[in-house]
Amino acid sequence: MAKKLPFAQAVLASSIAACGVSVSPLVAAQEDQALEEVIVQGIRMSQETAINTKRDASSIVDSIVAEDIGKLPDVTISDSLQRITGIQIRRSAGEGSSINVRGMPQVMTTLNGESYMGAGSVTTVQPNFNDIPAPLFAGADVYKSPTASQLSGGITGMVNLRTHRPMDFDSGVTTAFSAEGQTGRDSEETDSSLSGLFAWNNDRVGTLLSVSASNVNLANYYMGMAGGGSDAGWSGMPSEAGTDADNWNYHGNDMNGDGDLDDSYIAYQGHSAYNQFVERERLGLNGSLQADLGNGFDVVAEFFYTQMDEHDRSAGIAISDKWQQWGWADPVVSSQAADHINTVQVYEANGRRLKSYSDVKVTESESTNVNIELNYDNGGAFIGSARLVYGEAEQSRLNSYVDIDMADGSQWGVQYPQYAGGAQASNPGGYSDPYQSITVDYRGDQPHWSGVPDLVRNLDGYSIGAVSSENNYDREGDMTIARFDGSYEFAEQNFFTSMDAGLRYSDRGAENTQYHLLAPIGDDGCLVRWKATDVVMSGGACSFGDGDGTYYTAGKPISLASFGSDVQWVTDFGGVTGIPGVYTLNPSAMDNVLAFQNSLYANNQRAVIPGQTYAVNLQETSAYLQANFETELGVPVTGNVGLRAVQTDLEVEQRVVGSSRDYGAPEVDGGAFVTSRSYTDLLPSLNLAFDLREDLILRAAYAKTTSPLNLEQWGGGLSPTYAINSETGVFEVIGANANGNPELDPWRADNFDLSLEYYTGNSGMVSIGLFLVEVDSFIESGTIQMDLPDQDGVVRRTTDVQTNVQGDGGELSGVEVAVKQAFDFLPGVWGNFGVDANFTYSPSDSGKKDIDGNDLPFVDNSEKLANFVGWYQDDKLQARIAYNYRSERVVAFDQVWGTPGLTLMQAPTAYVDASVSYDINDDITVYLNGSNLTGETEDYYLQWENQKAWQSVYEPRYTLGVRARF
Repeated sequence: MAKKLPFAQAVLASSIAACGVSVSPLVAAQEDQALEEVIVQGIRMSQETAINTKRDASSIVDSIVAEDIGKLPDVTISDSLQRITGIQIRRSAGEGSSINVRGMPQVMTTLNGESYMGAGSVTTVQPNFNDIPAPLFAGADVYKSPTASQLSGGITGMVNLRTHRPMDFDSGVTTAFSAEGQTGRDSEETDSSLSGLFAWNNDRVGTLLSVSASNVNLANYYMGMAGGGSDAGWSGMPSEAGTDADNWNYHGNDMNGDGDLDDSYIAYQGHSAYNQFVERERLGLNGSLQADLGNGFDVVAEFFYTQMDEHDRSAGIAISDKWQQWGWADPVVSSQAADHINTVQVYEANGRRLKSYSDVKVTESESTNVNIELNYDNGGAFIGSARLVYGEAEQSRLNSYVDIDMADGSQWGVQYPQYAGGAQASNPGGYSDPYQSITVDYRGDQPHWSGVPDLVRNLDGYSIGAVSSENNYDREGDMTIARFDGSYEFAEQNFFTSMDAGLRYSDRGAENTQYHLLAPIGDDGCLVRWKATDVVMSGGACSFGDGDGTYYTAGKPISLASFGSDVQWVTDFGGVTGIPGVYTLNPSAMDNVLAFQNSLYANNQRAVIPGQTYAVNLQETSAYLQANFETELGVPVTGNVGLRAVQTDLEVEQRVVGSSRDYGAPEVDGGAFVTSRSYTDLLPSLNLAFDLREDLILRAAYAKTTSPLNLEQWGGGLSPTYAINSETGVFEVIGANANGNPELDPWRADNFDLSLEYYTGNSGMVSIGLFLVEVDSFIESGTIQMDLPDQDGVVRRTTDVQTNVQGDGGELSGVEVAVKQAFDFLPGVWGNFGVDANFTYSPSDSGKKDIDGNDLPFVDNSEKLANFVGWYQDDKLQARIAYNYRSERVVAFDQVWGTPGLTLMQAPTAYVDASVSYDINDDITVYLNGSNLTGETEDYYLQWENQKAWQSVYEPRYTLGVRARF
């Protein structure tokens, strides 16, 4: 018999403790006896630990467990979480980022059982784990049926991230270290990652420090409609009918030759293709101190720090008619999809503007979380804890964008713009043809462009047409939490075995400031957002000209060739064919955004966007009481019933959106408008577990859940409309629009669960679960009344405000099936194999219908989700291949300008990952990982599959590493 590895013991113990499982003296004796058995480190141990965690939990829980110190099963935490039944993830630059539980993004994240302040979700509810280094974690648990003793804050679930603590390990010193190199199929960079852990304890005092640092360069590609990526905002539906003056039509032409002018066609403002290289530098620190103070008291002090710097660099080509009309691209191949509505598969793009462009987005993220807790357990009936948590996080994004024209400007009337020194050619080497005809064919697996002119090879024909830095933001948040928990075990356990109770106070604030960079131009320093050759400075509030009716242009002529070595010839557009190449500015030349902007247009300054700037403060006071019970109803039954009461004080500071300003500058900030309100939630819960047999458990659960909104839904800016009162001379408010509505209630739902779990020893499990989530309210557009002041600051009346309102509720239901099985009952080498597979079917009804009258699911929910992991492990070698499938999902409702009802969809995806490792000896392991091995693409379409919107392509990634532990 080999000695049981201490790390395996530690993970098993900490996993059980994390789920709130109390261990009786009998169970403790059984565990002492189990210490003599062999527990294998690696995939097998990880799966067995997850099985035991689920079996021993007091509610419905699924887990992932690190296979070794610093090794979760996948590259990111989100990638690992997607293997759990019912977890859906979104990808950012190919890496797992935000997650849903059972199709909904209203998910709470905790760190070691308490709230976590993450930089990726300062203003949102949906967890985003992009900035968190995965090697810092021992595992993660997903709670699907809450108990009263757990925190409220998720509609369909809560994710608890677990770090290591020093007492998890055997006494003495434990160290672990890993180093790896990583590359991608398309990025061709050699990236590196280092992580390490040092832990020491002498059974009374222990300390731990874990560090992870990495740098990755990720290749991505975009091809499709200009302006896509999150919605289809730059799309329209022009009609065949109309006149030449009507820019929403095809000028009275019968485009499909059916003898009438009744048809409309889905059209895009432009068609584009670009490459996107994302560089991410991550740093994570986790430190912990544990001490046994004697007399039943112990203290834990720990901190968790993350930092990520990201540079998202894009360069590409686009064809458009600038902003002249929608019907500029003829529908060469189209199909009738609905009454008089046609999808288009091939566009003949007769555009005035053929251009290249470059863009960089610089995002800096940082978070710090500190936890101090005092625990008491002296072996008596009462145990308790006091805990103080502080967290702060901030994230900022700054971007720089340049449009690079190949046209000479005559196509839209700016061939010779006026400047203080006289008229100058905006692009003297550019083409003079009124149109460029390029065909874009979306019928294949990737788009095909044809007719791209040879003039793209003429560097002297390129000139900067526009420069901007817009929709930047600063976000910061902080939270302070104090809580007290206690549990009392009854001496006589006729029915109730113990009682849990606790108090908690949480104060969380967040601020979002959105802004553009504006450059002062002209004698009067007029502030300009779009420094472009077609922005004429003739505004009424501030202008720049000769005083005799001639106005100058904001954007000055800048030849692309003048940037020298920062000019690049781009031919890499992913799977797009037919584009020979294009000259662009290397996006890395703009990494220092402010310096670059100032080098072209001096003294740029921030201009706050009031409609997207807000502050929200949430103060929650909660108390819970939970009774744990055990009885016989023909079979042993255990469970808990409880109530959590949450009092919330909400304060929302919106900015009043004032009058508009010239040259793309944001509206005037009309000052703060503060709304305060309070509400109370009573959240009952019941969890039952029927031990039908020693290996068969039936669980039933009910809970009422609640979750705060994304903060912009509360705090988005208020934009009043004023009219002058001729009798008083006062500008009175007559109406308003608001991005946010502070009167909105949080998400609320009733959750029902029923599951059956069959265990084949410690190495296998089959489960099937049914769930129903009845959402009490849904958010939709509507009207509310608010007491708004007139422009003199006096409130004289209530005003109708167009904003988000509470709508009818929706419903989410489904079934989950999972199998985990090690084939250790098979003879020979077959006993080294195992599987981990699951399937989720979760149809939902958001209460909305599409243009065809079909019911629409919740945004971001996939009806079908499947995972399959096959693995092998012997004494030295272990290997794993993982498959993840997600069916189509709704991205956004009511897309396409001028025509509500079209739904933006993402087509099904299937990702394949694999890993193999070899133990050189007991302490050193080498490994090779591959993610997205098949080079899966993500396809997006508008309502009908043959109306392709865009495609995102992520590269396969490969990692070679070595890991040591002592």
